[in-house]
Amino acid sequence: MSKSKKNVVDPLQIIADFGADVARWFVLSDSPPERDFEWSEAGVRGAWGSIQKLWALVEAVPAADDGPADSGEALDLRRLAHRTVRDVTTGIEKFHFNVGIARMNELANALRKAETSTAPGMATARRECLRLFAQIAAPFAPHLAEECWAVLGGKGLITVARWPTPDPALLVSDSVTLPVQINGKKRAEITVPATADAAAVEAAAKADENVIQHLAGLTVRKVIVVPGRIVNIVAS
Repeated sequence: MSKSKKNVVDPLQIIADFGADVARWFVLSDSPPERDFEWSEAGVRGAWGSIQKLWALVEAVPAADDGPADSGEALDLRRLAHRTVRDVTTGIEKFHFNVGIARMNELANALRKAETSTAPGMATARRECLRLFAQIAAPFAPHLAEECWAVLGGKGLITVARWPTPDPALLVSDSVTLPVQINGKKRAEITVPATADAAAVEAAAKADENVIQHLAGLTVRKVIVVPGRIVNIVAS
């Protein structure tokens, strides 16, 4: 590693100061494999913060489940966790470790926010998500992941546990967020049911406050709905 060309940084110093897991997390999170790696103090401290956050999340794990986590906020959290498993798995297979770490950081933020939620099934969801998190973090921070696995009641060593498989049903969202463009410029985003037809999507777009404001004084000539992708409104 180097701060700049011909200025080598010894990773052993990072290990001595922050631990081996932080060194691994930092190196793997920095950039895609085809790019040069650049050392940065901020990057190391960011990796240390990520490791500390995961441990804090595990320490705050609920003692027991609180019923089904099949609706509302609890279901949304589980969906995010299973999408994260999918994305981290793909990232590892393609050697895009930085993408996997970015997704895990997003999951960590969602889990931190969930700690204050009283939604039904949230304790169940958090416990499931943290077990998945520990497993997918193992290749990146093996020492921490092993400790987390033990706290979470995992059987045996996490290094020999079966790699998690995302639930296909949880990879499908009930809703989809679409950008709305007016004359080629993005003016709003709308969230509609994933099963909404073109007419329903068009109606939702036209009812959006930002869209209404930008269409003031204009006549809508055409509305193009690309299912699951975008809404284009042509007006003059």
